[in-house]
Amino acid sequence: MRKSLLATTILAAMFAAGSAQAADLATKMPVKAAPVAPAFSWTGFYIGAQGGYAWADNSFSNTHDLYNTYANDASYSFDGGLVGGVIGYNYQINNIVLGVEADANWADLTGSGSIIRPGQENPLASTCIVSNNPCSSKIDALGTITGRLGVAFDRVLLYAKGGAAWANVKHTASSTDFEFPEASYSASVSNTRWGWTVGAGVEWAFFNNWSAKVEYNYIDLGSNDVTFNFVPSTYMPAYTSTADQNINLVKAGINYRF
Repeated sequence: MRKSLLATTILAAMFAAGSAQAADLATKMPVKAAPVAPAFSWTGFYIGAQGGYAWADNSFSNTHDLYNTYANDASYSFDGGLVGGVIGYNYQINNIVLGVEADANWADLTGSGSIIRPGQENPLASTCIVSNNPCSSKIDALGTITGRLGVAFDRVLLYAKGGAAWANVKHTASSTDFEFPEASYSASVSNTRWGWTVGAGVEWAFFNNWSAKVEYNYIDLGSNDVTFNFVPSTYMPAYTSTADQNINLVKAGINYRF
């Protein structure tokens, strides 16, 4: 009888201890999982600054003057630097990034070139179309308006772009007569030309709102007629020539996204 009572007492004590432990466990705070950082997104407006280097080709062809006595062509290259600003918008769908972008740049692309008229074998007698001085060209501003399509790898964006391009172009032709300076003449033509562009680049978001990029653009400004009205016109009447220009451009920049 005493043994049965002792066993019952022990079992009751063990049951009570187990219930107390279970109650303690029930009141403990659950362990929270670590918060998951939100995925990086390229969506949003951005502005930026950029700089770069460009090289270009210029050619004159189909030259004709009032008397159609000259038909010389000229081709040459020119290059220089540029700096400017950019504005755009991206929209990300999964890892695909769609965007639009416009940029404008101050530029200093210059170059000149000459040809040798048929029958003139002396290099010192080289001419540029109808002058005894090299033709020269300069681009002092250029820009693009493009759409962008990219693939995002988290904070790295690979993209291609294409659209319209423009450039402010100045052409100069002249002839210098050292023996009779009054017989010298010159002409300059400036206009804004429009064409198309394609390009590709890579952009890296090194902070949540800041990114850096490297990009290549090819710009084709097409063909257009350029008329040189010489001053004075006594010794050289006006003539028209077809100008063709294309530009290769490498630029680097930094963007801030809102």
